[in-house]
Amino acid sequence: MESIGNILHTDYLLLQDFDLLNSELDQNLQKHASYLSKCNFAKFRILAPYHTPKPTINTIEAFINSQSIHGAIEYYIPVNNQSQLNRDVESIPELATKKCIAILPAENLRYETLVKQIWNLSMDGKAIMILQPERVTQWRNNISLFKRLHIRGADLAFSGSSKYSLGFFHNRHLRSLHEARIIAMWLTPQIYDIHSELFIKDMAIRLKTIQSLKTPPNEL
Repeated sequence: MESIGNILHTDYLLLQDFDLLNSELDQNLQKHASYLSKCNFAKFRILAPYHTPKPTINTIEAFINSQSIHGAIEYYIPVNNQSQLNRDVESIPELATKKCIAILPAENLRYETLVKQIWNLSMDGKAIMILQPERVTQWRNNISLFKRLHIRGADLAFSGSSKYSLGFFHNRHLRSLHEARIIAMWLTPQIYDIHSELFIKDMAIRLKTIQSLKTPPNEL
């Protein structure tokens, strides 16, 4: 099997609150080190929410510093149907000068709610990177919404995870979206055990998709 890192170069691991609150975070990050090596990535990023506690950030930074390839933390904003993105962006000083804001949508997020907020941010010169949009139930049941978000100016970062299938033709839909340049980058949606069936299954899905055309290296 070809190494996905030879194509994407940079790995983006998505960590959520349940990952960060896990008492075995240290051990799980060591599993991720095995994943990075197995997949032959040249560098990596770890995506964490802005509200991550400092002790947890220290744990992640210690892991990053222990690796033989370059790594860094990137932050995102979790978004649900009650979120006010403009208010959240204004409340985080680090985002004042950032042109691109990464967000993680809730699984029940409504398309109409997000489109209005994307428009408001674009008026302020901000762009949006939507992390793992296929996790949103409404969107994956109507994949034309991914195209509409793309047209609205949002970048989409997919994982290809088998957990969030785009219907019976999951692989075909992913390849179609990728070939249409609607998928801007690829994520690692969780910490994988490289000896698990899930790792083998999800890796095959992503490889089959990104091999369908010349895929540029991952860059946020």
